[in-house]
Amino acid sequence: MTPGFEPLRPLRRLAVLSLTSIALGCASATPQPTQVAPSATASPAISRTLLLQQDLPNLPGWETRLYLIEYPPGVAAPIHHHPVEGLGYVVSGRFESAFEGEHPTQVGAGQSFRERALVSHTLFRNPDPARPLKFVIAFVIACGTPVVVTP
Repeated sequence: MTPGFEPLRPLRRLAVLSLTSIALGCASATPQPTQVAPSATASPAISRTLLLQQDLPNLPGWETRLYLIEYPPGVAAPIHHHPVEGLGYVVSGRFESAFEGEHPTQVGAGQSFRERALVSHTLFRNPDPARPLKFVIAFVIACGTPVVVTP
């Protein structure tokens, strides 16, 4: 199997969501930037701002979302996973990250990164005690599907 390649079988759940979204339609193609409230298990200090949400005309039921994520100094995310891959870029600060069974890595300002799909993200934190972390991340995802899933 190719590294980073996920079998299509887990995507069947997304296909059902996709078909539902086709019937209901996706969100507005030009939303205003909004602040997304953190989940009950996430630190209230983590900020997720939806910058862009755009339907994909060639993939009915799918959309692209672009977020600005901000972590205050020392803040960590709960264990979670993403239903699809994400591509990101660190604007300022740095983070420490590890997926299940892997060693932690650090990514800093000016570097890009990949969020893996359907693998537990066991560590994600801003290790800096003094400076905030800001990054942007984009997902291509079935309409109505959350980009972060916590156990």
